[in-house]
Amino acid sequence: MPNDIRKSERGGNTAYLSIGAWYDSETGHIHLTLPHSGWFHTTVNDEPGSKRCHHNLYTKLARALAEANVPGPAARK
Repeated sequence: MPNDIRKSERGGNTAYLSIGAWYDSETGHIHLTLPHSGWFHTTVNDEPGSKRCHHNLYTKLARALAEANVPGPAARK
């Protein structure tokens, strides 16, 4: 079974997570998951006032989705 969470080869305090990310156009949320964990699934959005709102993270994830050439939110200025 693949390991989605691993400690950095350099040691220290860094862990690497192999996440999956996708965009739900109906809700406007970007989903994040560790595919083989069975417990890690969360969302982030860009809706002021929402407890899941995180503009900086949302923008970076939207860029990552665009660079992977998969559906994502429209670019905002």
